[in-house]
Amino acid sequence: MSGGLVLKRVVVGVLATNCWILHARGDRRALVVDPGDEPGRILAAARGLDVVAVLLTHAHFDHVLAVPDLAAAWRVPVLAHPADAPVWPHEVAAARRAGHWDAGTATAELLARDPASLAFPAGAVLWDGAVTPVADGEILRVGPLEVRMLHTPGHTPGGVSLAVDGHLLTGDTLFPGGPGLTGPPLSDFPAIIRSVRRLLDLPGTTRVHPGHGPDTTVAAERPHLESWVARGW
Repeated sequence: MSGGLVLKRVVVGVLATNCWILHARGDRRALVVDPGDEPGRILAAARGLDVVAVLLTHAHFDHVLAVPDLAAAWRVPVLAHPADAPVWPHEVAAARRAGHWDAGTATAELLARDPASLAFPAGAVLWDGAVTPVADGEILRVGPLEVRMLHTPGHTPGGVSLAVDGHLLTGDTLFPGGPGLTGPPLSDFPAIIRSVRRLLDLPGTTRVHPGHGPDTTVAAERPHLESWVARGW
């Protein structure tokens, strides 16, 4: 919590995705970001709030699996950048062929340890991919909060980060120690570096909340940017 913002983290799914629930202190209107799995836990965490929308920083499976249940329960729009439209169809097609989701560099380890953890859920109701588009610079009002959309492509073409009240929700664009993965199809390392440069231009005190793992700050990450460029990932 900081100032007027209440930010709740719910860690869900096989890749321990950070689902975020944000609202202003004393106000029930809330935004849910990246509901990656375990809809029951997210519903419980949002109990007592009036969710106004679900927002996706990007459309990889580990950020969207709970979308159908939650959108139906809350009857709210699903917001995403339109440039990410190819990502979810690609995720589903690849998973159908392989029989499991693609978890990037963690895939082999997860399949060796617990093959069922990534198994494609044949017969399950999957998200239909329908979104209400958001644009770079757009302001989403969540009660008294102003949440600014930042188009930060690279991990996916339509990746977005959210700036609100001195905090930054970066999805899989920026983590402690560097940018997100750019190995899978539809990703691009030079693009993510451009996006990270943009994020690191924000005030150093800005608190960074990534799509997986612990938080960091702009000031903590900014000195390392050129070393990330040099290593190429």
